[in-house]
Amino acid sequence: PGPFSDLVREAVKVETGLSPEASTTGGTSDARFLRALCPVIEFGLNNATMHKRDEAVAIADLDVLARIYRRIAEAALKG
Repeated sequence: PGPFSDLVREAVKVETGLSPEASTTGGTSDARFLRALCPVIEFGLNNATMHKRDEAVAIADLDVLARIYRRIAEAALKG
């Protein structure tokens, strides 16, 4: 929790109308080490084919994700 997670939460809300919930139930990642060096948020698409053979994503979902990432980057660079 902190300013960076607030920034991400706001970007998601503006682009989707949804308020994301912070959770640590996503599994194991390198974020457990990186968090000692900088703010870390694992965020991206989640679907039934994630990390499987022939993983696929809807183009519309990818477009929304790109807008969220852009909004995060712009807000982070302003702050």
